[in-house]
Amino acid sequence: MSTLTRHGARNLTAAIDRIASAVQDNPTMLGIDPKIAKDFAYRCDLISDAVETKAVSNFPKQGEAAVQEIGAETTGPVYEEDASPDLKGQFTQESFTELTDIAEKLEKAASAIASSLSSAPSQVADHGFNLTK
Repeated sequence: MSTLTRHGARNLTAAIDRIASAVQDNPTMLGIDPKIAKDFAYRCDLISDAVETKAVSNFPKQGEAAVQEIGAETTGPVYEEDASPDLKGQFTQESFTELTDIAEKLEKAASAIASSLSSAPSQVADHGFNLTK
């Protein structure tokens, strides 16, 4: 008998969540009562939780042994390595500004897109299903 993996559960629940979001965000366009759409999304969330729980019970994380090894007492002196010369100044951020520059460019682009979308007619949140033309 096959068992559900964590990766398989993630793929399935992502699809379920997309469908639930599309139904919940567009009930009138789909011809569904908004209360029913909200209930459908809630039940999809319950199904997703059950699927994820089953996958976790099938394949629990193996971190318990590592935690016990970290706190284990050893005999003898504590040996500490000298810091590598390659790592000196690694975490000072003196010459690492590329990420900040990219973040600023993305922020400007996002604000430009947001301003263009706010002037456009209302968009349908179709969650990748191409519900309208």
